[in-house]
Amino acid sequence: MDSCSLDSLEHLVKRQNDDTLNKFLDLVQSPFRQSFTTEAFFASLGTSLGISAAILLGWCLIRPYNTVVYAPKLRHADDKHAPPQISKGWFAWFQPLIKCHELDLVDKIGLDAIVFLRFLRMCRTIFFFLGLIGCLVMIPVNVSCNLKNSWAGPYASSTRWFILMSPYYAWGQCMWAHVCVAWLFDFIIMYFLWRNYQAIIKLRQNYFESDEYQASTHSKTLMITDIPKSYRSDGGIDKIIGGLSIPDNGDGRALIGRNVKDLPELIGEHADAVRKLESYLAKYLKNPDNLPAKRPLCKPSKKDKSMRGEIEVDAIEYYGSRIKELEDKIKSVRETIDSRDALQYGFMTYPSISRAHVAAKAARGKHPKGTSIMLAPRSNDIIWDNLTRSKSKKRWNSFIGNILFIGLSVLYVVPNALIAVFLSNLHNIAALFPKFGVLLIQHSSFFAVVQGFAAPTITSIVYLLLPIIMRRISQWQGDLTKTSRERHVTHKLYIFFVLNNLVVFALFGTMWTTIRGLIQTSQTSQVTWETIQNLGLATRIALAIFDVSTFWITYLLQRNLGALLDLVQIVSLIGKSFQRHFMSPTPREKIEWTAPPPFDYATYYNYFLFYATIALVFSTIQPLVLPVAFLYFFIDSFLKKYLLMYIFVTKVESGGAFWRLLFNRFLFATGLFNVVVALVVWVRHTYRAALSVIPLLFILIAFKVYCRHKFDGKIRYHTKGSDRESLYGVGKGLQKDHFNKRYGHPALNRRLITPMVDAKARHVLAQIYSGRINSEPSQGAGSISLDNMQRGSNGRRQDPFGGQFEMVEEADMDFQHFKHRAEFAEDHGGSIYGVGSDDLSERGYITPHGFGSPASSRPSSPSTLGPRRGPSPLLLGGGYRGTDYAPVPSTHGPPSPGFRHGHRPENPYMGDRGLVSPEPLTDYGHHDTRSETESVRHLLGDQQQYGQAHSSHGVNRPSSSHQGYNPKYPQQYPQHPRYDNYDEYRGNR
Repeated sequence: MDSCSLDSLEHLVKRQNDDTLNKFLDLVQSPFRQSFTTEAFFASLGTSLGISAAILLGWCLIRPYNTVVYAPKLRHADDKHAPPQISKGWFAWFQPLIKCHELDLVDKIGLDAIVFLRFLRMCRTIFFFLGLIGCLVMIPVNVSCNLKNSWAGPYASSTRWFILMSPYYAWGQCMWAHVCVAWLFDFIIMYFLWRNYQAIIKLRQNYFESDEYQASTHSKTLMITDIPKSYRSDGGIDKIIGGLSIPDNGDGRALIGRNVKDLPELIGEHADAVRKLESYLAKYLKNPDNLPAKRPLCKPSKKDKSMRGEIEVDAIEYYGSRIKELEDKIKSVRETIDSRDALQYGFMTYPSISRAHVAAKAARGKHPKGTSIMLAPRSNDIIWDNLTRSKSKKRWNSFIGNILFIGLSVLYVVPNALIAVFLSNLHNIAALFPKFGVLLIQHSSFFAVVQGFAAPTITSIVYLLLPIIMRRISQWQGDLTKTSRERHVTHKLYIFFVLNNLVVFALFGTMWTTIRGLIQTSQTSQVTWETIQNLGLATRIALAIFDVSTFWITYLLQRNLGALLDLVQIVSLIGKSFQRHFMSPTPREKIEWTAPPPFDYATYYNYFLFYATIALVFSTIQPLVLPVAFLYFFIDSFLKKYLLMYIFVTKVESGGAFWRLLFNRFLFATGLFNVVVALVVWVRHTYRAALSVIPLLFILIAFKVYCRHKFDGKIRYHTKGSDRESLYGVGKGLQKDHFNKRYGHPALNRRLITPMVDAKARHVLAQIYSGRINSEPSQGAGSISLDNMQRGSNGRRQDPFGGQFEMVEEADMDFQHFKHRAEFAEDHGGSIYGVGSDDLSERGYITPHGFGSPASSRPSSPSTLGPRRGPSPLLLGGGYRGTDYAPVPSTHGPPSPGFRHGHRPENPYMGDRGLVSPEPLTDYGHHDTRSETESVRHLLGDQQQYGQAHSSHGVNRPSSSHQGYNPKYPQQYPQHPRYDNYDEYRGNR
């Protein structure tokens, strides 16, 4: 009796498990299936347009009062790069977008941004014409074919219009319309690609002729990698280049790479330690007059081998000593760099641009002595660690990286399907687990919120992490420049999206059903080719594409809402304001928050290519997707134009290097569209009709080859010299020290950053930190406290912090005051602030020495022009706007460039409404009417008079701390640098 009960119980459990398994398999069979109705379409359209309009109106209201967030480039850029001024009107922002054309914006936003906007306009134009043909030709054809087929059968009125507009019940001769439209679409696309390719060529030629490119170092320099050991010297590079079949006058200058040992890692550790010390100090000194009873504790860095990581130590003291220890190591390593320890890369610079480009073109694809020779990128574009990798290491990393990428793309199908099945509809979990169904009923409101946010939140987090993962894979594979890395990131993201969000989305259910059917058939009989044919795989794929076509209409409609959210910059507007009020940001973080953020070209290019691919693939199946895509690109072409004009900057200008990748991916999307058309025509008509589409694939390939031979040489090289080259030093060559600084490893010259502390904590900093702070006064006669004086400088007070901390006033925590320092500018478009991009390779101040930060306690270098209190407008390319070339000294220092004299820039953190700042007092309309020669003479005359007027003063005044003048520390720091000082050896080694 007991055995019978056990058998019955075991049978019952097995049957329940089988039922659960069958339910699970049925659910994951079509994880992305959704019901599409006419009501849902209009609801999506109304919701998208309504919410988008509300967001846009709200943004128009708050934009004039938040220039820190919505117009940082207007506050910081110099005259050449500053966008047009915008008034405070609600819709005043739209007028510059209409009036500013491509040629007006090249100098202001850079060629990379111009190519981005041109690609958007090309997509807008293409889908305008394709949408016209789709609505006027394909929709009537599909509707008429569906209506005349009597066997179409009944279908719900809610889906009637979508079914009628697609070839769901169409077959026969009407499918030739799909073939003809495919040919027409292809030639329209090729025409606009060809036309824009020609426009890009003109833009590139203008870029080669621009003042910035002509005066830059990288335009005349070659980069040589994989140099054999026997040629690793300056002379060896000369021999390699001499082997090319080009004329050589022997006036090139070579530079072989040197082994910098572990110096880059030490500098990275130093920067991390500085930021952590700043963070602990900001939290502990948030209220300096009421310090917390307990000092902050931390665990030692894992890279610090002198201490055990499991113990806790005083965070302030530990990181202070850790910074000192790292600085000593860095100084020691820099002094022991052996110039004879050469590496496998080097550079060769020429007196003219055409010479360098001719050499690069001659060496393309030849690899003399096993090397690779190419035009040198900007020095701040190079990924220096990858230059030292061997060929075998790069090949192996590339192979493993591709395996990782393919594995990630394939394996993501599983969590993607599970998210779509269970998190998007929690009732599916209840169907598998009845106990969860009880909880779902009891707490229905809570789980409704979870269901609404879980799937979108997880998907958004995945899409935020994907670019980071792809960047790490691409860099690990051996990309030599950040630009090439970003191109490869775009390529990987595009493949990932097309595979997971298009192919798998459309065909997952079909493939699952087919494989499951084959498995069931194999259990009863043998699987033959006839069995596979009877499954009707092609028909199933076509029907699956029909089923999901309507989804992409609502999907693209919702993308308009995403474009508006990009414009609002919700993270910068609310998130950073929240951190400022309720957390303890460091002065460095506050400065960086006011800087123009870098634009993520790779992510946005991927989105646009993916949306274009969707619209093309479903253009004949659901033609309504074409006008919806046009609407998206039309709206976003204006919104992204505003973002690039007023908010975002290009981190590293590549000169439009993304274009060829965009061209190739658009051709791929067109080819995928042709394959889908051929499949549908084959299923619904005959294979002969389908074969008439196949020639289009070969035409696309031929078009690609033609454009490659016709345009690629012109887009890469500028081999024809011009008269302009004589203005930029042709024949003079480049000084060796200058060249070494530009293309020597940045770790050799990079300035170490100094911890920044809020100046309000100046009086307690010496009490809480026992490091190298010399703040104890001397005792004079009668117990009178005397300030310590600077040794060797009569009448000068000693820097109380020994250069170890940089005190920054609250009013000076603005990028406006620090934009000429490479530690801030190199990640925020440094070339738009009045200096050339090559100057960023100095790795320190990109203004002349002696012009420090405001409110800085750092000693400054001597100035040859006397006590000048601001950047020289001659050296900075005209930093002051208008005719006031010589700044007038005052007790508050000179106004920052772009602001009227006598007015201090408003601090973005002083308002009561978060990140709010009034319009800067900037005069963009005033221009100097003098000729260039007269302006230079006037400028030099003013400088001479200014120096003579102050040379009679006995005291040399410092040129730093010009915005942070503190009456408690009047003129206290030395003018002459001392290299034994903490900060001085830091800046000059």
